[in-house]
Amino acid sequence: MHPALHLDNLKRLPPAVRSAATAAISADTNRYRAVENIRLVRDYAATRKPEHERALVVPALYRILDPLKIPNLDSLPTNLFSDTPPSESELSITKATLALEALYQLQLPDSLGVDLWPRILAWVQFLHLYNPGNLRAADREPGLFTHSILFASRFLDHTPTFRLMVCTPWFWFMLGRAWMYATKLPDPEKRVYAFNTIFRFTTLENVTETSNMDELLNGVGGTLSNLACLVVEYLDALILDHDKSDSVLPEVLYVTFVAGIVGFLNLIDPTLRDTTVVRTSPGRLGEELLAQPVLGVLLRLLSSVTKTDVPGTLPALQHLFVLLLVFLPSKPGWTQLPAAVKSGFVPVLLLCARSTFAPHLADHLRLCFQMILPPALISHALLSALDAGWRDIETSAKEITGFQIPDFQRMWTEFSSLVNERLQVLHAFDTSYTAMRACDNLECSTLDGKKNFRRCSGCRSFYYCSSDCQRADWTRGGHRNTCCSYGTLLIGERNNDDSSSRQRSFLRALIHHDYQKQRFTLHSRQAIFLSEFPHGTFLTLYNYMEGAVRIDIKEAPQSFEPLAGPEWKDILSRAAASGGRMGIDVAIFTANGPTQSRYPVIPLRSNSGVITDKLASLASTLTPSTYKVDEQARQSQAMYLVKTILRIHETNDLHVAEIH
Repeated sequence: MHPALHLDNLKRLPPAVRSAATAAISADTNRYRAVENIRLVRDYAATRKPEHERALVVPALYRILDPLKIPNLDSLPTNLFSDTPPSESELSITKATLALEALYQLQLPDSLGVDLWPRILAWVQFLHLYNPGNLRAADREPGLFTHSILFASRFLDHTPTFRLMVCTPWFWFMLGRAWMYATKLPDPEKRVYAFNTIFRFTTLENVTETSNMDELLNGVGGTLSNLACLVVEYLDALILDHDKSDSVLPEVLYVTFVAGIVGFLNLIDPTLRDTTVVRTSPGRLGEELLAQPVLGVLLRLLSSVTKTDVPGTLPALQHLFVLLLVFLPSKPGWTQLPAAVKSGFVPVLLLCARSTFAPHLADHLRLCFQMILPPALISHALLSALDAGWRDIETSAKEITGFQIPDFQRMWTEFSSLVNERLQVLHAFDTSYTAMRACDNLECSTLDGKKNFRRCSGCRSFYYCSSDCQRADWTRGGHRNTCCSYGTLLIGERNNDDSSSRQRSFLRALIHHDYQKQRFTLHSRQAIFLSEFPHGTFLTLYNYMEGAVRIDIKEAPQSFEPLAGPEWKDILSRAAASGGRMGIDVAIFTANGPTQSRYPVIPLRSNSGVITDKLASLASTLTPSTYKVDEQARQSQAMYLVKTILRIHETNDLHVAEIH
């Protein structure tokens, strides 16, 4: 037994306290007096007397907390402290509760932990399980668990006690339950101590052992979702307000805690530290974290940590970036990218880019500005979120005298230029866009507002200006035979059920904007294609996977993934039978992440085939073989193309209407 636990130490107490301590561990028949005795001992432990004097009560507290005195739960009353004198069991519970309160007031030698901890844990476990009807767990549990874990923190540097604690059954449950209440502690200093304790324990590798992890999950509520919620609360509680100088959390501890909680997440799920592979799922824990407002919290932390300059800041920043780069490209993270932008994603990236840590974050920043954000600039929701503060963002960027990454200025210029172009499309769409459709009876091909059309109730992809046109296409146009095959390729609610009607309309508007912007070049390339493949069918690919659109003219294959099947064959057939009034345009854009692509068919519809006819006529006058090998012939035909295409546009612009 440790010398500090010998009963002889009680003799050195002041007479009144010595008498109370001696009586508290004796079999006093007056149970009310026994309670008063232990209260007096507890109050003495909380006085301002020297630590070594107050610690003299420990032998009495040690004996009161004897696990053999823990009552049998099945024999306990439902109400604690009725009008009758307390029973022997009730007296043991009251004395143990007061003894714990007394112990938590004392600073004890580290070597005492090995003797005290088993008794403390046994009684805390009992008090958690004992739930008398007149005491709410919500009232007593916060103090019970947080004070216990704060007491445990005093032995973190005493190896025997530390090992004993983490190997004791139910310890991890207690840690989890204390974590639940730590972020809500009203005393800032106690909150810091609690965070430090949580950090020290949760970064141990044995937290991942199945039995320990099960206990921890039960402690925080029982599910991975509860743990994720707690992690986000913890991270949110860590955020420093740099405008206040009275923070009790030192910056060194601040960045240590941030790195620690991310380290804990990495221990539980290694997926959260691997950015070498872009995954559609960030793992079970990652998905649960994304069900919480974790992205907004991570961005605020990035902003706060970037303004800190103490040892450990850079690793903390890198850990936070890795989490972002695991979350955002995943399917659940991608859907939250507009919310992340609204929470200040771009300003935070700029802040990091001009910080002293920027050279070490260069790869992370490039991924954000080249892989994540540009492909997402086809999203109406994201552009709307960006539009709200874009003017301030541009002003802020212009005020930066120099970025810490050599090629960042070029990267930012390209990104901001693309944003400005897309915002112009957004503004035009939001102010004046009218959804248009073309009659899918190709004998008609009338263009009008969408509201003036009826939709096929079978495929929900075809539109008709009248019932007569619908009947004509059903019988003569062949829709009777292909109706059931639609719903995979044509853009619409059946094959784009994860996007809104507004987003689908915006995508049509964006493609049409890019078509009109590059129409002259496109027609020239289409004429060249037709000169090389006089009987071929071409498709126009609008590739948005890298941000800025890349438009290619390709031969329309009979089948290639993902454009295949009966629907694709019917699209090809209808385009061939349209008399030049239906072009096969296909968009390629991100779906559920920057590496996941979707290929919706968005036909270019026209009320006349005159442009297609004139392009075909122009193509017949070109000599493709000479065009390919003879430079002088190539330049000559290029000039011929320019003049001819200009004449086609000037002649037909007033008569030909086109929509996507």
